[in-house]
Amino acid sequence: MKQLSFFLVFAMSIGLYTATAVPPDAINTPPWQPIGKYTHPDIRESSGIVASQQFEGVYWTLNDSGNPATLYATKRNGELIREIAVKGSRNFDWEALGIDDKNQLWIGEIGNNSRLRMDLKVVVVAEPDPFSEIEAEVIASYPYRYPNENVDAEGLFVVEDIPYIVSKERERAVLYRFPTLQADTKQVLEKVGEFAGAKFVTGAGVSADGTRLAVCTYDALWVYHGVSGDLAKMIQGTPWHLPHSFYGEAVCFDDYNLVLTNEARDIYAVPQFWYQKEWTLPSKDTQSAIDLLPKTAANGGTIQVETYRTEGIDIGGSHIVFTPETVGNSGSLTAPIEAPYTNLYEIRAILTRGQAYAQVQLSVNGTTVGTPYDCYSPEPIAGTFVSFGTAPLNAGENQITLRTVGKASEATGYKIGVDAYQVLNASPYVKQYMVLGPFPKTNVDAINALLHTDGQLDLKKSYTGIDGKVVHWQKATTRANGFLDLRRDLSPTPMTAGYTLVYVHAPKATDSVMLLGSDDEITVWLNGTEILRKSINAGATADTHAVPCQLKAGWNTVLCQKADNGWSWGLYLRFTDADGVLRYATEPEE
Repeated sequence: MKQLSFFLVFAMSIGLYTATAVPPDAINTPPWQPIGKYTHPDIRESSGIVASQQFEGVYWTLNDSGNPATLYATKRNGELIREIAVKGSRNFDWEALGIDDKNQLWIGEIGNNSRLRMDLKVVVVAEPDPFSEIEAEVIASYPYRYPNENVDAEGLFVVEDIPYIVSKERERAVLYRFPTLQADTKQVLEKVGEFAGAKFVTGAGVSADGTRLAVCTYDALWVYHGVSGDLAKMIQGTPWHLPHSFYGEAVCFDDYNLVLTNEARDIYAVPQFWYQKEWTLPSKDTQSAIDLLPKTAANGGTIQVETYRTEGIDIGGSHIVFTPETVGNSGSLTAPIEAPYTNLYEIRAILTRGQAYAQVQLSVNGTTVGTPYDCYSPEPIAGTFVSFGTAPLNAGENQITLRTVGKASEATGYKIGVDAYQVLNASPYVKQYMVLGPFPKTNVDAINALLHTDGQLDLKKSYTGIDGKVVHWQKATTRANGFLDLRRDLSPTPMTAGYTLVYVHAPKATDSVMLLGSDDEITVWLNGTEILRKSINAGATADTHAVPCQLKAGWNTVLCQKADNGWSWGLYLRFTDADGVLRYATEPEE
């Protein structure tokens, strides 16, 4: 199988840096950022991906339920090559795609959100020529059922002409296989075993030699490895494990490298060396130091782009290196960092460590943040995430400075090596709410009318909930990370609704931004006025939605209606608060 080339691509709002030539060794860039994106509007969510073995540079993907029965041939960056209509099978819920050594594509009609489907199957087409053909005919169909309970699944791969399916379950991931191949005959799958570690799997792929099996979840990548032909033992071994924030949907091997897609239609490349060494994958909101180089200023030293291999680190890619002009000189480099709105932020830098590296201090807009960090290490290390602390940033451009402030006694120099910067919202989450429910979704308009007020709600009032049960307001506390788990607090059944209430105190009228992360359906009223209504087909991720608003002086009422469509049910909520003056309460205080 062909080798994968990883080109230096950064998705930065300020654009690519081209004034300084990137060294040839800068391929295999560590995966800070997506390498591409599906721009063709008909590719709504890549739920499966495979790399072609006979057409160089071609990657196949497909959509899940509610979309046409179509395969999409794309380049690795997501650019469409051709749509291929699949004849002989409709797309009820296509969730996966596999490929075999005969160049056949296996389409997984395996989605089963309801756990009630009895028409699950895998269909096969000969891989079409994406440069000349427009249709592919189903040449075989393999219906199946599970041996015990009926489960959902989104992972599929093929080994020695036998399809394997990975279940998507909250508490485990189970590997199943077809016992034999009998077209048009429903078979009972065999259970191979349960995965150690991985659960709630959204995609799967196997290497061509069968020695590596990758599965992705919404927040991690798992790569199992072992002897070809012994998958039961392999999935019980210790995998290489990389947490991430991709919301991964599909994964495939290209040689031993990996390509992943997510719900936002982004495409990521993870080189073999990266997952084998289990280096942390920074989230995609990092800002590349190389991209910022045209606007980066040096004081008392020189800046250059340097490959990691120059530092003796066996990975591709490059970083920015600052070297003081004079030994012991307290030099610095200053880069512009964009913030989306005025708020309190946690300031991070991704730094290189080694024998010649200094102790560094970070400042923002001239103000020191946190304490110095010692970048000395006996062995060279790339990609060290360093949090310097929190500071208020202005909306738009801010100046971040890294300054040498000395060195360890063992260090041989005063260098600074930086790969990227990151600013993360750090204003506090709402930690306690009043919650109410659950109610039938069919009755939410009536409940909305009862609760619709710009004043203080009657928290002692009772309401009629699901099945005629009396419900009332109760206090609920979030998890440590700020997530309010309504499934825990209200114990709903799917297709129900609940409400959350919190009061926000501002000492004076204040322009702010409501930062919200939610799943399923949500409506938000601020002081009785609707400011957000969303239906979200994904899990809750903090700060997904930013809603500009004005808080009045005194107490403000924030009421949320949350509809539950199944699985997780909850939200994250906070307001921008650069000055740290906002207060949250479950009841207004005098």
